[in-house]
Amino acid sequence: METDLLIIGGGPTGLAAACEAKRHGLSVRIVERQATRATMSKALVVHARTMEVLETIGCADEVLAAGQRFRALNLRPSTGATPIRVDLVNRAWGDTRFPFWLSIPQYEVERILEQRLVTLGGAIEWSTTLIGLLELEDSVEATLRSPDGTFTTHRARWLLACDGGRSEARTFAGLTLEREGLGVTFALADVMTKTDLVEDEGHTVLSADGVLLVVPMPQPGLWRLIAQVPSGFDAASLAGWSALVTKRLGVDLNLQSLGWTSRFDLTGGVANRFRSGRVFLLGDAAHVHSPVGGQGLNTGVQDAHNLVWKLAFVQQQSLSMVQRERLLDSYERERRPIAAQMVSTTTFATRVITVKNPLVRALRAVLARVVLRLPRFTNRLARGVGMLDLESDGAPRLQNPELASGVRLHDRLDRLKPTKLRWQGADVLVRPDRIVAKPDLLPSELAVSVEAS
Repeated sequence: METDLLIIGGGPTGLAAACEAKRHGLSVRIVERQATRATMSKALVVHARTMEVLETIGCADEVLAAGQRFRALNLRPSTGATPIRVDLVNRAWGDTRFPFWLSIPQYEVERILEQRLVTLGGAIEWSTTLIGLLELEDSVEATLRSPDGTFTTHRARWLLACDGGRSEARTFAGLTLEREGLGVTFALADVMTKTDLVEDEGHTVLSADGVLLVVPMPQPGLWRLIAQVPSGFDAASLAGWSALVTKRLGVDLNLQSLGWTSRFDLTGGVANRFRSGRVFLLGDAAHVHSPVGGQGLNTGVQDAHNLVWKLAFVQQQSLSMVQRERLLDSYERERRPIAAQMVSTTTFATRVITVKNPLVRALRAVLARVVLRLPRFTNRLARGVGMLDLESDGAPRLQNPELASGVRLHDRLDRLKPTKLRWQGADVLVRPDRIVAKPDLLPSELAVSVEAS
């Protein structure tokens, strides 16, 4: 056996999985078919639950320093309408150390995770492509094409497919992902501007011509534009973007230059299975979706956090075959419903904000002005999009309140092993991914006992 894990794909999901593997004492090889780190911003939001994961990995402070917190969202139900301002700071966030949505380009998240991986003793192998896969009884054998064009075979206990929506590893494993078209074309652009807009607040316009989102980026003057566009729209045209934004937002952002741009038809889908023997699907290899809500990168990183400790646990602990398979099968049982819910929710939200029917749009405007002024709704919006209320197979995320001692509850937990927690007079079994464990999933005698008050 050459390594415990072979990870295909060096994006945020693969990097998070590799960091977790090293942290848990597993040997790992991570390969990426691209020749170097991408410079496109791609995903732009890291949410509160993912910040908790990054804190466990050991790089939350670096991500926080490179990002910018969203202070508010400003929604205009139509062009020229008075905006509805939703304060995202003064909300009942409750039980987290990270009560915010964080704007940060994907390449920055990747840079920080790669630095963390190097610190842990790992490294990405660039220009290395998976071209074949054979599953054996106790391992997988992957055929890889090296940067010099030669072919090698690598043997690992487990293979993690983190190679995106067009995953080759998924195909080699015999798994499928069917996409549903949403019938909507979007364009993206990172634009440098000279504008007086407050740089830590986002803007959404539900124009009759299509939705427009204006999202702040950490660099001063830099904004991400996301727009529903006709099929012939030229995403690389500065003049085209300037006209679109001025018409829909009613404000001239004084666009200076374009950075990364893209145009694409929205699709959504979930893989038929997340596990085939010794192969697991994570991130976009397992689920694709609309970008509304910024859920994709976050879900992928959380996939990695859910899976890797289980692989380490079955390898390092004396478990029966039944216990071993039950724990490994729990990855799909827990993460696939979360992915399906995420795809369904983002699809629904996309249909709501892109609807063309005038009557429906009028009703949407009335409802928006009512519900976005309700603290109960906006609190749920902040936490819900922040992914703090997700459950895994009916088991909730462990809350993270501040204790009387001044530390938070998560600070008292073991970061590598299950923790048997005495909390408010009751015994709670907590997994390393900060989920309250079901009694039959983990042997409680292998947990570390902790008192918290």
